[in-house]
Amino acid sequence: MRGAQTRFHAARSRLLRLLRICVVAFVVAGCNGGTVDQHALTNDAATLDSIACEGALLAGDVARGRTTTYFAREQAEVLRIESSNFADALSRRKALPSIERQVREKAKHAAVLAATLQRLHDHPSDHAVGAAVASTLKKLGSCT
Repeated sequence: MRGAQTRFHAARSRLLRLLRICVVAFVVAGCNGGTVDQHALTNDAATLDSIACEGALLAGDVARGRTTTYFAREQAEVLRIESSNFADALSRRKALPSIERQVREKAKHAAVLAATLQRLHDHPSDHAVGAAVASTLKKLGSCT
């Protein structure tokens, strides 16, 4: 059973890594470092929701003891870095005046997401922390 679980986590890790590469490529291609418009903000918000929901799944696995400490720590770190990068970019990039407030709010949302994922990274085997983080991330990502 342990070997099957290890293979599952390895395959899941590879799949998630590929998904993240695709998302980053999509975001980079879409933003070009220019002014944030409504389309870019919508895409960034969807990506942050995806990060939150993926984190919620991971935290749920931690809460139920269904993942390894190492895997949970590393995945939480990857997701934290992604959300932190969004927080930084959305707080600095120029935005259309009509949506600048929304862009800065989304930057704060990304920072809260990063801090929540850091908590999971710091406590990757704590079932209670996993449950609390899963609940928070589901709300942050509007996960179903």
